[in-house]
Amino acid sequence: MKRALLWLLMVLVFTALVLGGALGFFYYSTDEDRLPAAGVTFAGQSLAEAAGYHWELPVLGGVLWREFSLSPSLANLELEPVTTPSAALELSADMTADGTTLTLKTAGGVTVFDGTASEWKNFTFPQNGEYYLTIRAGRQASSQKPSKPVGYYQYQCHFWVDVQPTLTLASDQAAQGDVAAIYVSGALGAGGTPPTAQCELGPVWFRPTQNGWVGYLPVTYNAEGGEWPITVTLGDVTLSATLTVRSTEYPSTQTSSGEAATAEANEEFRRVIWSLYDQGSNEALWTGAFQYPAQGASIFQSYGAYLYDGERSAGRAANLTLLTPENALAVSPAAGRVAYAGKLQLTGNTVVIDHGCGVKSYLFGLASIADIKTGDEVTAGQGLGVAGRKLIWEVRIGNKSVDPQKLTQGGSNGLFYRPVGDELR
Repeated sequence: MKRALLWLLMVLVFTALVLGGALGFFYYSTDEDRLPAAGVTFAGQSLAEAAGYHWELPVLGGVLWREFSLSPSLANLELEPVTTPSAALELSADMTADGTTLTLKTAGGVTVFDGTASEWKNFTFPQNGEYYLTIRAGRQASSQKPSKPVGYYQYQCHFWVDVQPTLTLASDQAAQGDVAAIYVSGALGAGGTPPTAQCELGPVWFRPTQNGWVGYLPVTYNAEGGEWPITVTLGDVTLSATLTVRSTEYPSTQTSSGEAATAEANEEFRRVIWSLYDQGSNEALWTGAFQYPAQGASIFQSYGAYLYDGERSAGRAANLTLLTPENALAVSPAAGRVAYAGKLQLTGNTVVIDHGCGVKSYLFGLASIADIKTGDEVTAGQGLGVAGRKLIWEVRIGNKSVDPQKLTQGGSNGLFYRPVGDELR
């Protein structure tokens, strides 16, 4: 019995020595040559030299971990000036966005960013000047098998931000009834206070982009052909451009003015509808081309048409009048929020959809309104009620009308402009 126990003890000791030796061999053979590939690209500039690092490398699939560290030096990599409002960060294959953090400080030591690489994608520099950046680029621990290295390389950078905003028109020409797009790039602190624009064509509403702002300028049916100056103010910078307006051939249409509206009906319309013109936010809710607000509709009266009641001029059409099948469903032309739903003496059952950035659809003459109320969010094509046989669709940016039919065509219309190399928010 004693010999058997002794033999068993010797086997256990030998096994432990073998396993210990194997673990020791794998442990010490896991050296710094197996550290993840270094190298980060910031603002198009390669950061090949890390100031320090801390990594834990898996041994035998994570049974053991070996730690390697190098205390960061005080040196900073001197980078070329950054001339864009935001700076892209590119990581090597062994690093992840959630496992990478950045801390950005001004020369005065004020922290202006402290977060992950995922959050950095939406960051823009608040102002021009001198900055110090610390990047810990690496990978966090996870339950993923096989185990991967956990830790980071630390990079320390010093650079200047020198960004000058520019003003670009999506097109230097626009026809009557169009929407012209204005792009202000190089806007520091994008997403904060929007630019302001001055142009006698109408109000400009701006939406934020990653590196600036896109504004929408209405060119209504009676805007005079020729050159129109545009002035944009962003902080203490003033920018200018010139838009050339082209005339559009509009048809003439016979209409009946019907009974004259009462003063009470006109006052109600002004109080309810006109008050919506300057309401809204810089958030854009629509995506892609608009659709006609009634199923199976055909155009009865074009936007911009010259109206005649017999031989007498009755003005111009600031809207599109649609002839709809009986009991046709009235739908939202694009995504948005209900700004008004109710009955007015002048326009009957009326629904107004706010698409954001000052763009609103006004639907007049519905046969009935669905169970919707102010503030409800609606999607493109969502039912709003039953269309009247003649449904009036008007689209305005602020208080200026544009051609709804052009919005159903998408394409070059400024409302669907996408700046090259930038992302709309």
